[in-house]
Amino acid sequence: MSDQVPIEFDSLAPIEVPENECVIGFRGGEYYTVPELGLPKEYFYEAMELMIKERPDMCFRVVTDDIPLASQFFPQVPISHEIGHDWRSMRYAKYAIISNSSFYILPRILHHHENDDFYGHPNPVTVAPRFWARRNTKEWSTPANYYRQFRYI
Repeated sequence: MSDQVPIEFDSLAPIEVPENECVIGFRGGEYYTVPELGLPKEYFYEAMELMIKERPDMCFRVVTDDIPLASQFFPQVPISHEIGHDWRSMRYAKYAIISNSSFYILPRILHHHENDDFYGHPNPVTVAPRFWARRNTKEWSTPANYYRQFRYI
């Protein structure tokens, strides 16, 4: 007998993300105990302004590992912490703002890679932090985390 829980395939299926919704990937937790990792509020608000310029009717939703801290950063924005749903939201949203966490890289790369022939989102937009894990010190400490599809601020 196995103690493994069977995979529910519905939890792996694509989901619909409204065309005007930007999913914000906020990494909290231990990232804010290391000064060079935790991104400042200004990063997220600058990225949100860029998204609103891209689409004036933009609305936002935050996916995170740290609801209490995310609530401080985004007091008026819906927040969730449901790993499977959050990953798929990041995977299928046309618009995304990501933090310097690997959790958000793969779903966004997959979305860009498809060039959206299948999911109907031409030209997906992903905003990411310039210098990735060292944005606050302004040096590329992990240049392998540069993805040409992303817009860096």
